[in-house]
Amino acid sequence: MIIRLKFLILKYKNRIKRYFLGNISSKIILGPNVQFFGLNNILIKDNCTIGEDSLFIVNNRTNKEIQLALGSNVYIGRDNFFSVGKSINIGDYCIFGNKCSLICSDHIFDNPLVPYALSGNSYNKEIVIGTNCWLGHDVSVVGKVKIGHGCVIGANTVVTNDIPPFSMVVGNPGRIIKTFNFETNAWEKGAKFNSSLYSDEEIYRNYLNSNFNDLPLGYYPSSSKMGDL
Repeated sequence: MIIRLKFLILKYKNRIKRYFLGNISSKIILGPNVQFFGLNNILIKDNCTIGEDSLFIVNNRTNKEIQLALGSNVYIGRDNFFSVGKSINIGDYCIFGNKCSLICSDHIFDNPLVPYALSGNSYNKEIVIGTNCWLGHDVSVVGKVKIGHGCVIGANTVVTNDIPPFSMVVGNPGRIIKTFNFETNAWEKGAKFNSSLYSDEEIYRNYLNSNFNDLPLGYYPSSSKMGDL
């Protein structure tokens, strides 16, 4: 009974701490059982939705530098897992399906005579995901990776290398199958990125902000507790 009471107190203490911490916007939706390790190192901007049972771990919590940053209008599905090495930066308007993983911190495994649980973690890798990327169900991004703005990553894809802007990627390992052609306004096989205007991510982001700012928050998809529609 006492242990259960302690857990309840800790649960609501952490919930209050989230909303009064300056790095986390009050204009977000967090589903049940979302957990953060390293609140002081996490930045979440306005209009973000994070689905239930998602886990975010900043492995190096020795300072208060921002190491996990979510831009505005980001939707993260249920049961996502982010493990931060040096940093993870998510651009505005990104969407993550359920069960996605972003992993740029490894257990150090140099010596198998030491339990891997005691050998520490690596902190030197970073993941960058550009503005308005869509990562489908069960996508994994592993290691030091940069995904350019406007990309679509198909379900069950494993991304271990950099992806240029406006690419469509599938498979394990992930491979580019199409690129958006701004001359024909279509996704095409073998096409190369050909927009001198939208090669600048800031211009692309400003275009989205001027036309689609403040997207609706995902109350229903973030939690099973909202019931059926």
